[in-house]
Amino acid sequence: MYFTKIRLNGLSVIDLPIVDAKPSDIYILKNAMGLGPPEVDVSIVNTLNAGGFYQGRRPNPREVVLHIGLNPSYSVDQTSSDLRQFLYGMMTPGSNDIVRIELVDDDIPLVYTEGYGKKLEIAPFSQTPEVQLTLACLQQFLLAPADLYIDPGSQASPTITNVGTAPAGFNMEVIFTSALSKWSITDDSGNVMEVTWDFIIGDKLILDTRPGSRAVTLVRSGAPNNIIYALSSSAVWHMLHGGVNKFTTSSAYFTWGNVFYRPQYWGI
Repeated sequence: MYFTKIRLNGLSVIDLPIVDAKPSDIYILKNAMGLGPPEVDVSIVNTLNAGGFYQGRRPNPREVVLHIGLNPSYSVDQTSSDLRQFLYGMMTPGSNDIVRIELVDDDIPLVYTEGYGKKLEIAPFSQTPEVQLTLACLQQFLLAPADLYIDPGSQASPTITNVGTAPAGFNMEVIFTSALSKWSITDDSGNVMEVTWDFIIGDKLILDTRPGSRAVTLVRSGAPNNIIYALSSSAVWHMLHGGVNKFTTSSAYFTWGNVFYRPQYWGI
């Protein structure tokens, strides 16, 4: 991933150039840690005689640590203390204490994560003033700044290409052109999401598999209705892995509504 600066957007906005940094820049990025894949907790239960049994894995939220040099403009009576004041805003609790960390190319944000100031180490008497800012982030992954709308193509065998590297949920709308008693979609690993309902022509079924907002919604005559209880008990919420994701549906008697997801990345 190519980017030219890191932008901290909190109580104030601070740009940390990486490419084309100038001697006049007041903030100089010396090092950045925590932009790679976060640590993953792997749950393994040991059995008596048969080794371990894998139960799952979960990425931990990331911490971003930025080593920032301070380069005040002494000609205008600016001091290192003045520059630290802006960085203190990254530590200030309150309604605006969240910090958005953006990786930017040509002033266009490519990916971001959000976090809170955890620690700010200063070196006030150093010959080269600097600080080290630690931000505890909410997300495990780096997120694209906007949802990506796509056309899955065939109704019988839809395909979604995840341009990100990390797993991502999606929001899918299907509008039925025939009456059906159930409808399902199966991923390329054989996992099935089946919804049992007496669908009529014009019904819109919305499947949202994004963690934190998972839902099964029926829209009939413009009125939305939560029908998550119609989802089969054995259903697995589909997630998009990086690259091409192939699906099959139980019936192709529908048209596509909006289908979108938010690309996510393990790291830079």
